[in-house]
Amino acid sequence: MELLDINTELKSASAQITEGQIEMFIKEIKKHDRIFVYGTGRSGLMLKALAMRLMQIGYQSYVVGETTTPSVGTDDLLIVASASGETGSVCSAADDAAKQGTDVLVITGSQESTLSRNHKPLIQIDAATKFSESKASIQPLGSLFEQMLLMIFDAVILKMSMENEDTNKKMAQRHASIE
Repeated sequence: MELLDINTELKSASAQITEGQIEMFIKEIKKHDRIFVYGTGRSGLMLKALAMRLMQIGYQSYVVGETTTPSVGTDDLLIVASASGETGSVCSAADDAAKQGTDVLVITGSQESTLSRNHKPLIQIDAATKFSESKASIQPLGSLFEQMLLMIFDAVILKMSMENEDTNKKMAQRHASIE
């Protein structure tokens, strides 16, 4: 059954992510005033989900490319994700942010990519991309990568939310009230 195959892939890929990587991810978030995220396609959607949760737990978070997103600065963090590490706009965003003194946190599927050469990835996920296949997944394109992004982001938010007793209540108060 396909659902069980996907679950097996997620278990295998999850086992490659260390507690240290999750802790470092959280540490990077906590040491910055504002968090910016950028990615394209489905990776971008997963990053938007992260930005929403960060806002709900009380951080200033922005999605690069939205009309209300301010400019980045030296106290900011840009989180980017690209399975291939070759998405031009993602590579450019990371490069531009770094030139402006912004810290860049990278998640990719390729250690040999332009993005990885220019910015050391915090997390590398073995998964197929739009350019290549992987033995790690039978799923099309970057599906495993995108699923792992959401799981990593949810793990980060869960760990951060467990630090305060009433986080869920505060998150609910910050949840959109006009939908």
